[in-house]
Amino acid sequence: MAALWGEPSAFELQSGATKKELKTLQSTNKNLENLAIDYSARIQTLEQSIDGMQSVLDGQALRIKSLLDTIGKQETSIQSLQSSLDYQGELVKQHSATIADMQKAIDQLNAKLSDLTTLTTKLNQEILAELRAESSGQSKSSSKSQTDKPSTKQADTGSQAEAFTKLSHKEVFDEARKLYKEKKLLESKKRYEWLVQRNYRPATSLYMLGEIEYQRGKFAEAIGFYKKSASIDDKASYMPILLWHTAWAFRYSKDMDNYNKFLDSLIRLYPESEQGKKAKNLRQNTSKG
Repeated sequence: MAALWGEPSAFELQSGATKKELKTLQSTNKNLENLAIDYSARIQTLEQSIDGMQSVLDGQALRIKSLLDTIGKQETSIQSLQSSLDYQGELVKQHSATIADMQKAIDQLNAKLSDLTTLTTKLNQEILAELRAESSGQSKSSSKSQTDKPSTKQADTGSQAEAFTKLSHKEVFDEARKLYKEKKLLESKKRYEWLVQRNYRPATSLYMLGEIEYQRGKFAEAIGFYKKSASIDDKASYMPILLWHTAWAFRYSKDMDNYNKFLDSLIRLYPESEQGKKAKNLRQNTSKG
């Protein structure tokens, strides 16, 4: 019996082994639980990291979108600037063309001024020559009239006592113009001559004397009055008509050279006037013929 009690039984041996295994299993389970907790913590950390990275990515995506929007706006601005530059370029071209046209017009005006200056100088020279000739002729005529016709001075003195001489210069001028329109040329002529003697609107009065002589068919006298008028005022509104009638007065006098010269001057100086256009048509028809 003692021997039996002294040795552990198989059951006891099995029971001891099981306890150890249970402890081992418990320890293993504990370790597994710790590992599970650790992995769970790591997973949470990773998830947090992923969330953080997602936030960063979202932030980067927003920045990229903002940059793309900015680039789009910049491209729109660049296109707008390019359009503005193109428009400015067209304006520069237009201004350049306008400046070129203005320069051309200035050159034409300078050419007209040069022609007008030349014409005025020529007219002045011719008028001075005529005045000298007239002065010489008047001196001889005066000397002869004093010896041969003593009554002429008295007649002239009487003719000065016209009723219109009591009127003002303006009234005489208006009356002369009215008489001219009524075809009372000699009465109109007296008044314009009287106005010229008193230096009242001499350029216009001389021009009208030229018109009167032109209407009367006295073309040489008309040309003389036209020249004197132009020498006083070569920018008057009636200058195209003056040049036109001067040209025709030369033609009626069978002076075709001066006729053509005055037509050419009229075309150069007053191309847009009615008389300038008529002169141009005449010259063109002449060249065709």
